[in-house]
Amino acid sequence: MFYILYYYFISDTPLWDAIWASAIIGFANIWMIGVILLERTTLGMSPKMVELYRSFPTLYPGQFRKLIKTADWITAGEDTQISKAGTHLDSLFLVASGNMILLKDGANALIGPGHFVGEISYLIDGPASADVIAPKGIEYIRWDRSILAKQTKRSPAISNALVALFNRDIAVKLAVSRPSLTKNTVQN
Repeated sequence: MFYILYYYFISDTPLWDAIWASAIIGFANIWMIGVILLERTTLGMSPKMVELYRSFPTLYPGQFRKLIKTADWITAGEDTQISKAGTHLDSLFLVASGNMILLKDGANALIGPGHFVGEISYLIDGPASADVIAPKGIEYIRWDRSILAKQTKRSPAISNALVALFNRDIAVKLAVSRPSLTKNTVQN
């Protein structure tokens, strides 16, 4: 701004070339500051989105915004099977509220908010390892596997952050798992 004022008043006629160049450089700097603010802050996110973002500690807010753009928010209208053991999943899921029911080898567990369903299948590009039911009324987020794969291929930073997040989620699930046929709960 001071350069623009300087170039306007320094000579008998304003130095328009210098004024335009300084204005363009100033606009580019302001634009990039805005981009950095959006990338690094939760500014402009709804309280619901900020709460969901807390489930993604390995992502910057800007990466989270890009990731969530490709997701579908779903409220189960009825009990819905979202995963069947031995079948290939075409989606990755995240529990937003409530608990999903995981059934495996005659045992069951509850998968709570902030945890993924289908992350192992996604990571190893293999079949699902358990049956998972989304009970009526539960909210969950679904990513189409092929769209997510394209997105992570375009952005190694998002890919690395998701892999770290999946590893953390799997470790938490393993830490609370038991070999008995009791009801286990995976919560934050």
